[in-house]
Amino acid sequence: MLSSSNTIRTSDYKKIESVISKIEEIDGLKYKQQELEEGLDSLKTSLNGMEANTEEKNNLRQSNDEFWKKLEHMERYSRDFNIHVLGVSEEDSEDCMTKILNYIIRLGFENVEAEVENAHRTGKKHDQRLRHIIAKLYSRPFKRRLLQAAKSADGKAVLNEVRFVKDFTPNDFEIRKKALPLMRKTFEEGTRLPFTKGKLFVDGREVSIM
Repeated sequence: MLSSSNTIRTSDYKKIESVISKIEEIDGLKYKQQELEEGLDSLKTSLNGMEANTEEKNNLRQSNDEFWKKLEHMERYSRDFNIHVLGVSEEDSEDCMTKILNYIIRLGFENVEAEVENAHRTGKKHDQRLRHIIAKLYSRPFKRRLLQAAKSADGKAVLNEVRFVKDFTPNDFEIRKKALPLMRKTFEEGTRLPFTKGKLFVDGREVSIM
């Protein structure tokens, strides 16, 4: 009887050990589950932060784009009263204003002093290259008439090698440079493509410039 009792106790003890082992295993799994849940919560928080950062970056990018568009618009407006005069001989202690007024008089305009606000050279002096003269005018209608006269056959003959051109913003200048081959091609075919505010138009439709 004693031997049988000892056998039962040993068997029960093994079962108890097995149960305890399973409980410990379950507790371990619960701990791992808790760790996974905490890691998932942390990941969700990180993702939410990334989404917030992405939205913030998008807002900042949009604000930056709007800022540069406004700045470009303001610079265009300011330069819209200017003309660049190319090919004018350069001397020490020169009077740019007098030179520009004389060229405008040659093109047939009168009372020109009332049309030009100021005139000056651009950039640093070079030995091998003439600097442009920028002249700021008082009105855009006069600017249009002046450019038209300067581009006419008679105007070109009077000005000789001197040229009057629009004053583009750096961004518009680069866009126009890309558009020049197409503009020249269509001009040779008898069509003039207007380039306005950084955009090229054909029959009133904007043309994409690659």
